[in-house]
Amino acid sequence: MSKYEYIPKSLPGGWVMEVRKGSSCKGNIRKNRVTGRYQFYRGAYNVIRPMLEELDLESLKERIEKSDL
Repeated sequence: MSKYEYIPKSLPGGWVMEVRKGSSCKGNIRKNRVTGRYQFYRGAYNVIRPMLEELDLESLKERIEKSDL
């Protein structure tokens, strides 16, 4: 089983972390500017509906890996 990689990227006016498993992009993590919570958006192009959400980034990473997407 491949390990997950979290690749930080900067965006104009924001921040995003790409979630990869092997050569496949599993989604992106973004920080909600209003709530301060980290949200995981499943899929390379999904920016509308988060699948998972946590206050702590490391907790969110653990949940992503347990989901084994």
